[in-house]
Amino acid sequence: MTSNFGFMRIQFFLTLFALSFFCEFRAENIQKNRLTDSISTATMLSIKFFLFENKVKNLYQEIDATSYNLSYEVFRYAYIGYLTLRIEQRLNEKNLFSIIDFTKKSNEKRFYTIDLQQKKIIYNTYVSHGKKSGDSVCDSFSDVFESHKSSLGFYITGNTYNGSNGFSLQLYGDEKGYNSNMAKRGVVIHTADYVSEAYIAKNGRLGRSFGCPVLPENIYKQVIETIKNKTLIFAYYNDEKYLMTSKYLNVNKIIEFLYL
Repeated sequence: MTSNFGFMRIQFFLTLFALSFFCEFRAENIQKNRLTDSISTATMLSIKFFLFENKVKNLYQEIDATSYNLSYEVFRYAYIGYLTLRIEQRLNEKNLFSIIDFTKKSNEKRFYTIDLQQKKIIYNTYVSHGKKSGDSVCDSFSDVFESHKSSLGFYITGNTYNGSNGFSLQLYGDEKGYNSNMAKRGVVIHTADYVSEAYIAKNGRLGRSFGCPVLPENIYKQVIETIKNKTLIFAYYNDEKYLMTSKYLNVNKIIEFLYL
């Protein structure tokens, strides 16, 4: 009886040891699997980022952007915003977007329209800024009524109309604090005689508007007809706060959509 009881005790402790070992082994494997999954997720994310960045760089080269003095950084930001708005189905079927690079002086051609279908820059011309945004350089921005300043960020084009400035193009923004009042402020694309090479030759810079991006008379109608009705315009400046917080510059959202 005593020997049987001793044997049962040994068996009991062996069973406990086995269970303990099994639980430890299982916990360790679960931890390893989680680590493996974590590494796999991080690896996949890195691959997606690589694919996306490679796509942007190739596209930048294909449109011959350096020949037009278009910065890669500016192009990349604009393209991210373009893809975001396409994912949200807020743009028309045309594969194009425009850029205003406000880091350039007004006597430089800083308005670009890029056709992604043709893989070329189809317009590169002058564009004015608001009179209170700066002299030759535009470095102060606002979305406040009567500020007479230019607005930063992503605009979507609307309809054309004939108003006090002649043939014009409506512009809309929805980034609060940056451009959400554009339509109410009457910020539109139009033309004026102070946006020309003759004006630059006489004054060293373009004339300035009340906040509207004004294009040269010899090309503005052509540009407006091309970009009207829900295409994107990105008004860029190296404003770190804006670039870090804009809802249209979330790369993660794009790569998850493109590379599911």
